Amino acid sequence: MPQNAIHVTSEIGTLERLIIHSPDGGIGKVVPSKFQEWLYDDTVYLDNMRREYNEYIKVLLYFLDPEKIEYIRGFERNHDGQKQMDCFIPGSPHYFNSDKVLDTQHLLAKVLEQDEVRTKIISAVCAWEGCSFSTEKKLHAVEDTHELAKVLISGVMPVAGKKHGQFVFQPLPNFIFTRDIGITLHNHLLLSNAATAARERESLLMKFISYYHLFKNNQDGIIEISESSQFFLLNEEEQRNFKTSVEGGDVMMISKGHLLIGISERTTASAVNEIIHAIFKNSAVGIDKITVIKIPRHRAQMHIDTVFTQVSCNTWVLFGKFSELLNKVKNENRYSYYHDLDDSDAKQTFELVEVFRYQKALTEAYDAGRNYQVDISAKVTGLESLLRNISQEDFGIPGDEVKIIYSGNNVFPYDEREQWTDSCNLLALKDGVVVGYDRNPETLKGFAANGYNILKAAELFDLFDRKALMPETIKDTLILLPSGELSRARGGAHCMSMPLLRKDF
Repeated sequence: MPQNAIHVTSEIGTLERLIIHSPDGGIGKVVPSKFQEWLYDDTVYLDNMRREYNEYIKVLLYFLDPEKIEYIRGFERNHDGQKQMDCFIPGSPHYFNSDKVLDTQHLLAKVLEQDEVRTKIISAVCAWEGCSFSTEKKLHAVEDTHELAKVLISGVMPVAGKKHGQFVFQPLPNFIFTRDIGITLHNHLLLSNAATAARERESLLMKFISYYHLFKNNQDGIIEISESSQFFLLNEEEQRNFKTSVEGGDVMMISKGHLLIGISERTTASAVNEIIHAIFKNSAVGIDKITVIKIPRHRAQMHIDTVFTQVSCNTWVLFGKFSELLNKVKNENRYSYYHDLDDSDAKQTFELVEVFRYQKALTEAYDAGRNYQVDISAKVTGLESLLRNISQEDFGIPGDEVKIIYSGNNVFPYDEREQWTDSCNLLALKDGVVVGYDRNPETLKGFAANGYNILKAAELFDLFDRKALMPETIKDTLILLPSGELSRARGGAHCMSMPLLRKDF
């Protein structure tokens, strides 16, 4: 397969190439008055956040690009303190520059090397942000493409004689969650259409990166959805109700030919309808089965990947409040789980999840306008039974071998506390080897009880460096990232990854 190949058919095939975004200076300029608008719940200490994120980068490089990890380890040994960070900063002369672990800022800088595209990007960003012509001229005057990429992402323009520069437009503090800007579907790319204004510039920049770099020679491989041509005629309330928005945290290429899509706080039913039509009309995408999961619209569970992710072909991690099986038991026990609540209050704590299945049929049938919804009620009654069904039907796992690990080990209040700090948001490096945060101890007990090794990133690096363990041989392991600052941004390792290439599972 070519070095720059783009191909994903599962969530657990061995990861070989992905897009990330290191925390940029804009994150360090988020102010409390903008929390709600910019989708943050707290300020972060940027230097510490970068140190934590760099541990994530090193985990990725050990598995995806070990030659680069040798360079980084050597750089760290020869430099102290702040200088160690230089090899992680896109645009730095010491940047590790991997072709397997790709940073959005580095990719954007490459696109900006094309003069005609550079002009288009600056014009598009300035038009969207409502910048003055004077500001647009200043952007054109930035000659270094890495510096310009940094400005377009952080919103901060360097000013001679000033240490911190000045805002020319708002930052993109959520750009570290690259999962949301696009999702690889086999060898196609579905671009996001952000739900909030705070993230729309991310979608715009990713569109240029995709069309003029990733898919420059195959632009038909990109799938876009947008509002209907009549959307502008709707009044404001109708536009809110019928907005077409999709973010990658709600889309999982779960197995070959089978796509999961969530309807959530950030992805709308209108968008899901458009995606189903776009995919089923395009036989080249190779998807013939789409499962739609509708979850309640909550900030705490903004995407389906905050509720569950896949650990291996037979193991999942799930927020128990969304398990119909657990809820049935709790109902039968008169909500003893919430023993301090009366029945009427307790009923409100359990979340209704709806699951729908759509199956592509013959092209002629589709053209005739037939409904492709399939009745799966006999085998899927909710989210947990869906996950078990996927392991059985898509991966050939016997039903009694499917494991569900619950957030907080399904103990109140730890289930809710740890779901908030991304206990269910894990990135699989390969089948059974996943990356998560170090601050969810009750969830770790669930992993340990199911036979998983628990290793902090630093411990793993030591084992790899001593050749006591190898990335090729490691199995059934949860790798823990330091997360004192990272977790404040409201996203985990799954959110912080946009896989471009996985081995078929």
